[in-house]
Amino acid sequence: IAMGQGQMQIALDLLKKCSSQGSWLCLKNLHLVTSWLSTLEKELNALKPHKDFRLWLTSEIHPKFPTILLQSSIKITYEAPPGVKKNLLRTFEIWTPDEFSKGSVARSQTLFVLAWFHAIVQERRKYIPQGWTKFYEFSQADLRASYEIIHRLCERAGRQSSGEIQWNYIHGLFDQAVYGGRVDNPIDTDVLRSYLIQYFNAAIIGGAKGLKTRLASNINLPNSTELHVCELSDVLENIDLTVVY
Repeated sequence: IAMGQGQMQIALDLLKKCSSQGSWLCLKNLHLVTSWLSTLEKELNALKPHKDFRLWLTSEIHPKFPTILLQSSIKITYEAPPGVKKNLLRTFEIWTPDEFSKGSVARSQTLFVLAWFHAIVQERRKYIPQGWTKFYEFSQADLRASYEIIHRLCERAGRQSSGEIQWNYIHGLFDQAVYGGRVDNPIDTDVLRSYLIQYFNAAIIGGAKGLKTRLASNINLPNSTELHVCELSDVLENIDLTVVY
């Protein structure tokens, strides 16, 4: 079950059912419902589970996650391999070909730029305090939210005669609500805004007309809605060069 609004009682009912039957249950994204986790702890303590019952919990790092629940669990931490190349390829593994290719060329190019931007802001965390002044939890949740914003703005652009994407919306939402919502240092905010202005604009993203400016020395945006991951993997360096940032 992906936890969120309205899923708490469903999760508790399934917990009781699975524990009595000896089934496995996975509750995902517990960082979204930290206020409910005390209720989950009480239910767990009251259970008399079947010997085959297993409960899996997934969560992003959250300061309000109950310590007792963590201590009573077997913990597995996933750390993604470092580097812009691996970060990009990981994003393109998450997105299905249909998610990337449906719509216009400009939409696919904007998503490509999003994947690049996401990789850059995450990998800058290796260079604290030069990259960022502190470690920020830029995550897959930010990537998903940004994907939805771009998808909707591109749909709106497709219905307009000009067909132009409203870049100021992307700048504002990414800065104020998504990635920028995690940033609390004015210097880091300036860095984030400079990336948004540098990457998300009509000079970079040219639709079917092709790329006017490169993202990096060896990175061109796709001129179609198809993404050739193998070709991308070949041109990217395995070790990040500082010029990328």
